[in-house]
Amino acid sequence: MKNLLLFSIFLLTTVSVFAQLTVRPNGASESFIYVDDEVLFVEKDVRLFRNNANNDLEASIYLRNNGQLVQGNNNRKNKKSGQLSVQQNTPVTNAWAYYYWCSPVGDPGIEGNPTDNGNQNFGVGLIYEPTNSTTAAQQVATTTGLNGSTGPLRISTRWLYTFVNPGTEREGNYQAMGGGLNAPPGFGFTMKGVGTDVPGGDQIYEFRGRPNNGTFEVEVKAPVNGEAQMTFTGNPYPSALDLNKLFYDNGNGELGAIWYYDENRSVASHYYSQKPFGYGVWVPDEKDTDANNTDNFPSGFYTAAPFYIYNAGGSTGTGAGTGGADQNKRYAPIGQGFMFVGEADGTVKIRNKQRVFYKEDTAGSVFQRPESVNSYEGSDSPETEGRNYSTVSETASLSNRTPMMRLWAIFDRAVTRDMVIAFYDQATDGYDRGLDGLSAQDLHTDAYFPIGPDNARLPYVINGTNYVPEKYIPIAFKIRNTSLIELRLVEEINQPYERAYLYDSQENTYKQLNGATLARVTLTLPPGTYDNRFFIFFRGTNRPGGEPDTELDIKSLVAENVSFFQNNPGKQLEVRNPEGYVIKAASVYDMSGKLVISEKNLGDNTKFSFFTGNLSSGVYLVKLITENDIVIDYKAVVHNQ
Repeated sequence: MKNLLLFSIFLLTTVSVFAQLTVRPNGASESFIYVDDEVLFVEKDVRLFRNNANNDLEASIYLRNNGQLVQGNNNRKNKKSGQLSVQQNTPVTNAWAYYYWCSPVGDPGIEGNPTDNGNQNFGVGLIYEPTNSTTAAQQVATTTGLNGSTGPLRISTRWLYTFVNPGTEREGNYQAMGGGLNAPPGFGFTMKGVGTDVPGGDQIYEFRGRPNNGTFEVEVKAPVNGEAQMTFTGNPYPSALDLNKLFYDNGNGELGAIWYYDENRSVASHYYSQKPFGYGVWVPDEKDTDANNTDNFPSGFYTAAPFYIYNAGGSTGTGAGTGGADQNKRYAPIGQGFMFVGEADGTVKIRNKQRVFYKEDTAGSVFQRPESVNSYEGSDSPETEGRNYSTVSETASLSNRTPMMRLWAIFDRAVTRDMVIAFYDQATDGYDRGLDGLSAQDLHTDAYFPIGPDNARLPYVINGTNYVPEKYIPIAFKIRNTSLIELRLVEEINQPYERAYLYDSQENTYKQLNGATLARVTLTLPPGTYDNRFFIFFRGTNRPGGEPDTELDIKSLVAENVSFFQNNPGKQLEVRNPEGYVIKAASVYDMSGKLVISEKNLGDNTKFSFFTGNLSSGVYLVKLITENDIVIDYKAVVHNQ
């Protein structure tokens, strides 16, 4: 006989709250709680007693289908040798695929040993493979060989590593876990996928052990000699973790950004140093101060890892570039690992009051596609009465989104650096915590926003600043070998400007970035570092060294960048349009006003020509009209013998 609490039945109409929870077998009969797609809230500690040694019903609490355990704002120790069971999946896996994890459980210990209470270390021995959709599972097998396998699930311990001290990506900063319980609670670990060398479907991993609870302290450090320092951590709870709450929690001011590992999982290599990989950068935007902590507003800003490949069709070859599920990082789901990146030396605290019941695959979750489902928030207060559990919409309305622009710097049509400029009234030109995101990789050829004092500027890929028409925002390029660069403005939300340009202070040219076609700006730069030459410039600003203007003369900017040459030996009028302005009409008139040449819909070609061999010698007026009805005039002198 089994003692079973089916929360999936009565939680359809209410949220179950316990001051304290104990689950123990009734003699030889198993007792367990099955939480299906709902939240189990326990104000104090959880005491779980292991059922009989039967993996079909071994655990005391089963969290399934987004079921989550949230505990109150306390630091009480969970106790006893029973297990909580929770599952997580990797969306794409193969023999080469790395993922970053953080376990929601630790070693449950041995019954009767009082020193085993509280959060304990994690190891591969606490990972199980589900054998049905409910409670049955088997402990995974391990191997020290290169590859794990499926059917049954076998994990290679060769690729299990943790990283507990602040440092850089250097290999020596990772510590091998092997097959032991060597991942401290609250710290992340790497685990390589299983299966074939072809990217496949989901792989489900089941974690069984004592549920983590309370406060975790993670050391962070400021950049050293301009190099960011990171610490491998993640969500240590069997519930979602609100990273906006974590970032702005009292005492966490040393945290500067959160980095997410990503890679090209189609490359057949066990070694991440031999495959395209990188870190995406997330910052939280402003502090969430409204009463609804699960509306995914503000959602924060995320820039993808720079291994993403741009192709001629305008998309990326291995992942998302703008918008979409890849941007949704605020609510870290169960099992998610990531890097803390320090702004200053100190300790970041992960606490119960940052936990929320937020369903994975909802707008704001990390791993999967955003979908519209219900979510509920936990309370910072230890009081159980009046707790606010509210249904949320899929995503924040675009009208409420922070004004922003997303740029891609594409190098040699290969590697793409994703960057964001976000606009806030209170932001500055210097570093603004929570609004600026430090670049995650020191690439040999790269693009970034230099922020900070002139003698100590650091590279950022997310730049929060205030918008004023007179401002020029520096954008830097670091070039190892002569490179072709395409700068594309690929996303704009509530932008406070009409037109955006790339200003080259050396050439004194303005190249338009936005418009109906989101014009491409191309550069070819020789090796070097260009950190004080290029600027993002907006309509209505002043030119460097010029007198203040209230309106930008768009016509003069376009005229500066469109050139004409009457090639009389070649009997043609040549027009160069290097910035790719869209020309919707071209007309040529003789001095009597007669129309002698008329062309329409010339597009954004960078150069084109008109045959003038059939015209009489004389002076002709040329008019080009852009898609924005800007008229460019030119007088051509034709000599035909």
